[in-house]
Amino acid sequence: GEVKFEASYFNYNYGYNSAARLDDKWIPSTQSGNAISIGGTWKTHFKKFNINADAATTISGEFVGNYIKASASFKQDSLFTFKGTFLTNSKSPNLNFSLNQSNYINYNWSENLKNERTRSLLFDLKSDRILNASAQITQIDNYTYFNEVIKPTQADKTINYLKLKVSKEFRLGKFALDNTVMYQRVAQGSSVFKVPELVTRNTLYFSDHLFKGDPMFLQVGVTLKYFTEYHANAYNPVLSEFHLQNDQKIGGYPVLDFFINAQVQRTRLYLKAEHFNAGFGKTADYYSAPNYPFRDFIVRFGLVWNFFI
Repeated sequence: GEVKFEASYFNYNYGYNSAARLDDKWIPSTQSGNAISIGGTWKTHFKKFNINADAATTISGEFVGNYIKASASFKQDSLFTFKGTFLTNSKSPNLNFSLNQSNYINYNWSENLKNERTRSLLFDLKSDRILNASAQITQIDNYTYFNEVIKPTQADKTINYLKLKVSKEFRLGKFALDNTVMYQRVAQGSSVFKVPELVTRNTLYFSDHLFKGDPMFLQVGVTLKYFTEYHANAYNPVLSEFHLQNDQKIGGYPVLDFFINAQVQRTRLYLKAEHFNAGFGKTADYYSAPNYPFRDFIVRFGLVWNFFI
């Protein structure tokens, strides 16, 4: 096997020009300090198994934390590769949650927050002959977020999150259907950890070489992108962060793209009509985030001409 050790020193200085006073409470000007971390990695190979592990911990400083990741993979010739991974880490929330000053009164705070603790178990199968699939189970303690009134908050219950993902391409002659489907479920904490239940991306395309001597390669197809409705987090430009909201749902709307790719010797061309179904409905009810409309129909095209001998 192979073993490596490492150590790192980190100095941080985050803050503002001066302290602020709000409702008889002082908002400090800075958060600064030093941190020393040590860690290591281990790799080994046993028959058809590859085993990897790495870990790190902060041994001094205000923002203590740790990280452990271990994985084992099994490869059966060219048929499939199966991998299992365990991850646990403890880290402080980003500094936007702990300290902020602003000319807007409601955007001033200094918080003493607990570390976010995450545990994940991931299984991954990759096979060109069968399919690609993954399953992930995650638990998060002290999940940190901005609530509806844009105040930093930590969840008092453990977030339990499940994600299943499958991808497979089906071929019939010169036609192909490439599919990726993801299912997500939050068993506990769905009121603060919000994700769409179903996400899918599907591409139906035709590809072939044309004309005598096959001088041109052509690919024509349509892509569908869709996710189910949910109360997505809203974007706040003052903080450059997302926060909870329960007023508007996004999703439940298919986005269709049409594309043409072609190659003639060294020249490649592409044409893409993005969101060509934008005008099909009576109302333009499609959003990339709450209060942020998704782009309308647009055509993109390009040419790549390689000059070389």
